[in-house]
Amino acid sequence: MDEVKITVVITPRDRYSGVIECIENLYKVTTQPFYLKVLDLAYPASIKQQLTQLIATKNNAEIVEMGLIIPMEAMRNIRDKITTPYTMFLDNDSNVTAGWVEPLLEVAQQEKAAIVNPVTLEKEGVDKGAELRNHLYTNEIRVVDVKGTDYLIEDKHYRRALPEDIPKEVRPSEMFELHGVLFETAFLQAIEIPQMVIREHIDIGMQAKKMGRKILTQPKSVVIFDNLGTRMELDDMKFFFYRWGRTLTWQASRLFEDRWGYNFYAEQSMYHWVFRRRIFLFCRWLHIPIGVANNITRVAAKIKTTFKPVWDPLKDPIGKSENFYTTKEF
Repeated sequence: MDEVKITVVITPRDRYSGVIECIENLYKVTTQPFYLKVLDLAYPASIKQQLTQLIATKNNAEIVEMGLIIPMEAMRNIRDKITTPYTMFLDNDSNVTAGWVEPLLEVAQQEKAAIVNPVTLEKEGVDKGAELRNHLYTNEIRVVDVKGTDYLIEDKHYRRALPEDIPKEVRPSEMFELHGVLFETAFLQAIEIPQMVIREHIDIGMQAKKMGRKILTQPKSVVIFDNLGTRMELDDMKFFFYRWGRTLTWQASRLFEDRWGYNFYAEQSMYHWVFRRRIFLFCRWLHIPIGVANNITRVAAKIKTTFKPVWDPLKDPIGKSENFYTTKEF
């Protein structure tokens, strides 16, 4: 397979279940030759058995056992083992769609881009809305002043827009998300991969900016991720709350602050986000329908914030913010 240009790396990010469907779908809809590395971050025995049996039928795939570590550490451990010019990171609860790979590779090669995003759509899950809506088209990093202190904001364009309302042309982006993203392997192997569970995509985006490298979005390629709508098993929830634990998220925020000198306006909102997902996931584990689970979550969140409000001093923080790169020396 000397003509292979891309290695697909599948890793858990929020859960364990979904990996079999992810792999089977990848082979079903991908026509371009590829290598596959499936990162085993302590899959439970039942899934590991299915995974081993499935991979044994593929001549271009391997399982790489790493134990219970965060996804960014797994990325750091695997990157030097990749020999193809491009690497596609794909979460195990996400699915590529037909014709996904060729547009990404075309843009990456023509534009010499470091990173190329597909459009990432999310299924209905946490928070009410359309059954399928935009999660990421393009995004930017903005800065807002609160009483003399600058805070960063991630602004996702066309957030939760319907798929038909998303622009169809390739556009620059300042960041990406790891549900599904294409890297130039040489760039991936040259950057620092920080020990973060949040804001890692922003950190890497800022590194790309420092290096003068392009991040682009190619809407002809589409990835769909689960958005926690599918009921989790207990092993799934154990992994979710390991990687989204308060200690690891707090440490990630402090590491970002140490590296770049800025904190995020939404840091407390992120911790509240995790609280809401705890409630939602427990409801779904009890087989409560998505709509009812969201209502219960909303009530629980309201009670919590009544006694412990989330820090949010500005009425319209995005409206009051400016693009970071055009405002600050970087």
